[in-house]
Amino acid sequence: MHGIGKMATDAGRGTRQRWLAQTLAAVVLLAGLLTVAPPAQAADLPWGPYTCATGYVWREAVPGDQVCVATQTRSETQTENALGPSRREPNGFCKSGFVWRETRPSDLVCVFPSSRDRAYTDNANAPWRLADPGATPRGGVSVSTTNHQLGGYLYATGSGLSPNRPVRFYAVRINTVGPYSLGSLTANSAGAISGWQYVADIRCRSGQTQPAIVVVLDQGSGVVTTAGTTDAFRRCG
Repeated sequence: MHGIGKMATDAGRGTRQRWLAQTLAAVVLLAGLLTVAPPAQAADLPWGPYTCATGYVWREAVPGDQVCVATQTRSETQTENALGPSRREPNGFCKSGFVWRETRPSDLVCVFPSSRDRAYTDNANAPWRLADPGATPRGGVSVSTTNHQLGGYLYATGSGLSPNRPVRFYAVRINTVGPYSLGSLTANSAGAISGWQYVADIRCRSGQTQPAIVVVLDQGSGVVTTAGTTDAFRRCG
């Protein structure tokens, strides 16, 4: 009887140990999920994922254009839209002294060259003018990291981009002020990054405790999207 009681006690102890191990594993998994999940969501922003930082408003050069610009730029853009037809030749090209604005490839409103230059600059600055670039939705580009001892190599692939235009990559939610530039690629004539192309060698940063969110700027349209996360910034040895 004593042996039977000991066996029952051992069996009970084993059951409790398995339960504790399963509980601990669940807690670790949950902690990992909480770490990966971005702390801010688009629902927390007053105007959705493309809410502008203070001092900026949507440009609205074409339908769906949510690039953040100065208030005066939006007003001037609306004036350009109204005057555009009068600046166009019957063949679709602009009259002398005007060029296509090209806030995106489909934007063929005729404007002064200075306005086109401003559109390029506004597109290039799009990530810095968002209230939270890390809350933007997933786009057509994905990233992958191959880890090494001091960080990792970042690669990207995807589609749905402006043909033959720069595609720039930034890290957010790391211990820097504003988006951190990682590198750039150029979309091909089909608006794609074919295969997995090298973007950057990311080195760890002291004090970084969470994965970074990688955001992508399609500079041809000013559209900012997220492409995934990378753990390279916190892999210090």
